[in-house]
Amino acid sequence: MHLLGISGSLRAASTNTRLLTAAVQCVPAGTTLTIATPLRDLPPFDPDEAPDAHPAVARWVRDVREADGLVVSTPEYARGYPGSLKNAFDWLVGTDAFVRKPFMLLNASARSTVAHETLTTVLETMSGVHVAGATIPLLGTGLDASAILANEEFAARIRSAIERFVDAVREAA
Repeated sequence: MHLLGISGSLRAASTNTRLLTAAVQCVPAGTTLTIATPLRDLPPFDPDEAPDAHPAVARWVRDVREADGLVVSTPEYARGYPGSLKNAFDWLVGTDAFVRKPFMLLNASARSTVAHETLTTVLETMSGVHVAGATIPLLGTGLDASAILANEEFAARIRSAIERFVDAVREAA
């Protein structure tokens, strides 16, 4: 099974990207989790343009299509998720890449709830299948992936969420 991790943050030292990097180490045997190329590589969505007209968009669509499920970790900005993440998902609307695709959200902040609810609604509208994720309270900790995994509670919560997600993806297949 192959999962695709998507960070909604463009920050170089993103807590969400560090959380996904830690999650890569928590997948069960027989499962891989790779982190998608940065969303900054995608041009602004234009419904008049074919996704294959842009190499970065074609790669994004292919990566989503080939994944068995998506693990999304995104910050909340002004009670919403970043425009770069919305742009990336908009590029999928006219394709079959996200049809009935299971997804889960890993939340790096207990204070970020509105964006995750909104993102869930958007992805379900796009026919995504939501599987419950987890909140790992990393806001303000500055922990890198190794330190996240060294925290037994954090590692256990990530591992449990990923295992539940993998089980749900297998059941849906």
